[in-house]
Amino acid sequence: MVGIEISGMLAVVIGLLGGGWIYLDGRQRNMDTADMWAVGFFLGMFIPPIIGAVVVGTLYLQRRNRNRGQPAPVDRL
Repeated sequence: MVGIEISGMLAVVIGLLGGGWIYLDGRQRNMDTADMWAVGFFLGMFIPPIIGAVVVGTLYLQRRNRNRGQPAPVDRL
């Protein structure tokens, strides 16, 4: 059987960096669920190991807003 093993500290660092990127990218794209995606990515590093983070990261990239948020309307003068 093939398995992927990384140390616990490396998994925490990867989880924090990936979760931080997902959170910041989601907030920049005005996604209300950016925090839930970030927590899901972090937890995916441990349940099941690494494969969960890959699945959550892939789903996030597919479902995130394509545009960088809604443009602010210009008020008439």
